[in-house]
Amino acid sequence: MFGMFIATMLWLTSVQAAEPIELSIGPQYSSYRLYMNDYGSLENWNLGGEVGIQNVIPHIGLKLRGTKVRFYTPIEDSSYEYMPITLCTSFDLIPFLKLSWLRLSAETGLGLYNWRGYWIDDVVVLPGGELMEEWDIGFVVGFTLQLRPVKYLGIEYAMRYNYIASADIYKYGFYDKDDKIWENGFGVKFILPL
Repeated sequence: MFGMFIATMLWLTSVQAAEPIELSIGPQYSSYRLYMNDYGSLENWNLGGEVGIQNVIPHIGLKLRGTKVRFYTPIEDSSYEYMPITLCTSFDLIPFLKLSWLRLSAETGLGLYNWRGYWIDDVVVLPGGELMEEWDIGFVVGFTLQLRPVKYLGIEYAMRYNYIASADIYKYGFYDKDDKIWENGFGVKFILPL
């Protein structure tokens, strides 16, 4: 039993040594599609940013990302602004392939979502005098495909689903539904070994 423990520890140490810890940082240009109440969907393309650490534990990393995107509704001069900030755990889906130029990862995590409703350029004031502005929590799931044409540069395609829990049914009514954002985009990451 003790021999099996030692063998497992040696194997984990060798895997960690073969997979260096990496820091990645870079922009991402994505299509953000908002599903909100009965509007159907609202879409906008926007630039965001991401910082990641890969191989904190072998084949597992962390990603912190954020953006600020505005969705214009069919009602003239009406819009919604969302600022999602998410922290995800990233799991290497093909750890058995030792390809330095390819990485496929699944990710899941939690997010903090700031949103505001606008009429022209002012935050909407509700009948009770409160502003249409909230900080909600939610979760995110998705995947990222990364190609590395050179050692310290990654080109990525990412697809993510953000689910945002409604904040206050007394403020917005019982017909207010949880919001969802579907995200598809491409990014460039600068990768530094630590």
